[in-house]
Amino acid sequence: MTFSLSPGHVGDAPAGRELLKSFENNGWEGTQVIMDKAYEGDETRQLIVDLGMGPVVPPKSNRPRPWQYDKELYKK
Repeated sequence: MTFSLSPGHVGDAPAGRELLKSFENNGWEGTQVIMDKAYEGDETRQLIVDLGMGPVVPPKSNRPRPWQYDKELYKK
């Protein structure tokens, strides 16, 4: 488990992407990244895919084209 603290006035998703970038080339390919809807943006999900990981995040209800995700893994 890894975490990062960011100032309260900074958005979660940009700070989360910076944390994810630290996993590049560190043997995390194939890992499932479980996130809440605050991180479901296209940029964050694409970064995870580019890093060889799998995003597990539900789409927000207003997404015009929602995607499938592993609901059981997300619940755990």
